[in-house]
Amino acid sequence: MRKKRIYTCEIKRQRLVAPALCAVCPRIHRCRSFRAWYQRHKREYVNFVVDIVNRFPEKYEMEVIFMAEKQQYVQIVDTATGAIERITTMTELNAMSVEEKLALSKDKTLYLVTHRIEPIVKVTLKRHMIASKMDFNVPSEEKPAETKPAAKTTKKKK
Repeated sequence: MRKKRIYTCEIKRQRLVAPALCAVCPRIHRCRSFRAWYQRHKREYVNFVVDIVNRFPEKYEMEVIFMAEKQQYVQIVDTATGAIERITTMTELNAMSVEEKLALSKDKTLYLVTHRIEPIVKVTLKRHMIASKMDFNVPSEEKPAETKPAAKTTKKKK
């Protein structure tokens, strides 16, 4: 029986990995927890980010970053068309029988790849140019009237 993996945030600000928390995290492309969670929940994450950007287009924009995963992969390219047929890991390839490996490599070229780069969309606030001068030390015209509440005097008896 396979154990269920518990995804937790690496920087310990949040206890779990969730689209709402990870979409704005500054270290999303380096987070191992997000990488493992993203492989299983890719559709949920992309739907969340697209929904937020569509719901609030004046505030947020999508930014694409690339998350690199270092592992040995075998890229299988069809020699006739030149298209990438699939990318498998070395462990998956070693687990195959000899007949399956022969069928997989017939009329194909195999390349050893060390990194796989996955594009990830991230939510960022839109940046606006400041057109006019902003003054923060301007004294306000209205001053609220100072009122003191009536003090209660209660004595405790022993």
